[in-house]
Amino acid sequence: MISLSDRVLLMATGEIECPGTEGPASLRWNWLADLYSHPAWGLVTIPGFSVPVGYTVATLCRDMPSGTVDPLAARWAAVDRLAVIGASRAQSAALYAWSAVADTTVDAHDYLGGHQFSGAEAVAAAFWAHLAAKPGSVAEACIAAAIEAWDSRLHRPSTRGAVA
Repeated sequence: MISLSDRVLLMATGEIECPGTEGPASLRWNWLADLYSHPAWGLVTIPGFSVPVGYTVATLCRDMPSGTVDPLAARWAAVDRLAVIGASRAQSAALYAWSAVADTTVDAHDYLGGHQFSGAEAVAAAFWAHLAAKPGSVAEACIAAAIEAWDSRLHRPSTRGAVA
């Protein structure tokens, strides 16, 4: 059986599927928002990480599919500067959370520029933050909940066999 940390590493390297990397942009950005702000499995639960920044990143993620490019780009640039400052002061698990923020800013700028983005680096960093901050069983529950939240959004219930 493969360990959770090995699974996260394989996600980061693209050897196994990473949640949130494919699908409609609105689903992806909304799930990434929850990756920051969800009260049970979001990065706001990581000790030493800035809760206000987590909620700000979540708001920006939710604004991505329908927001205006220039104002969003300016706001993401400010968050990128915050990520640099936060990472320079962070210790242990919070450093991974700040890395997720920095990775998300890159993805945001790619998306706003009309380019593809994967989100895999941000997701892997977020999962590493849980692994570094919490006991194994708690980290595993947080990561499993995040993956389940993605799967439930991506795979809507089948209507096969339904009576029209």
